[in-house]
Amino acid sequence: MRKRAIPAAMNAPEGMHVLYADKSEDYRVTYIKDVVYAKRGDRELTLQMLRPGKAVMPGSNEKPEKLPCIVYVQGSAWMKQNVYANLPSLVDAARAGFVVASVEYRSSEEAKFPGFLLDVKRAIRFLKANAEEFGIDKERVGIWGDSSGGHTALMVGSTIWTREFDDEEYPEENSEVEAVVSFYGLSDITRINEAPRFPEVIPEDIGMIPENLLFGGNCKEHPELTAPGNPVNYIHSDKEYPPFLLVHGDEDGVVPFLQSVIMYDKLRECGKSVELYKVKGANHGIFMWTKETVDLVIKFFKAYIG
Repeated sequence: MRKRAIPAAMNAPEGMHVLYADKSEDYRVTYIKDVVYAKRGDRELTLQMLRPGKAVMPGSNEKPEKLPCIVYVQGSAWMKQNVYANLPSLVDAARAGFVVASVEYRSSEEAKFPGFLLDVKRAIRFLKANAEEFGIDKERVGIWGDSSGGHTALMVGSTIWTREFDDEEYPEENSEVEAVVSFYGLSDITRINEAPRFPEVIPEDIGMIPENLLFGGNCKEHPELTAPGNPVNYIHSDKEYPPFLLVHGDEDGVVPFLQSVIMYDKLRECGKSVELYKVKGANHGIFMWTKETVDLVIKFFKAYIG
């Protein structure tokens, strides 16, 4: 019998109720705030981390159990992210047994393409280089993002065969992932206006269009500007890729559903693993985040990195 540090209280007043502790702490999630993974000049870039179970803080002598990791990229039209906004929606993934690391990247105002991609790939290598400290199994890392974060996830997954977008930090580690999830991400920016979009996302001031800000020019008139940032351009039949899961609302007026169809068709054409789910009645991030869609993502990651 396990010896207790303090004897159990035996008081039992009339009407008292009893609940039972769960010593596995499976339902508990620990939040580790603002972990710095890179400095760009004076600018610190951070991770928001969720971990199942009790806290084992960085620098502790206690080594946490190694768990699979989901790198999450919060969408922002490549502008400044609210890195805390989607943390509540990610708690279920942590409860399912994953370390979740939400990545801050430099906005398009701070760095043009491929700044955000360099940042996210560095974050992946940082997590792998510090896998012991954070309790991460670096052979089981997946990526998930929404909107511009979905585009980032697609870029990370489609470029695992090249180190073109890896900077000099942590050269002993790679930025490969074992599974990719994109929520309403762009796959071919040259075709972004082939389906209807909300007028407000195509402002009269062309300099304020998100893709123009990112690539530093008029992408509609000069589609070649976007070529290095189109995930479909990196999909080839003779390369290896992780499995992809694409989830997209059929009423999306910001990133039309066609964008996921383009990626789906290209992956299938090249004989790669991909699944596409249409969410009927969902707009851009609105009515998308349901228990059903989050459970789908968790099951997908459990199948490939869980």
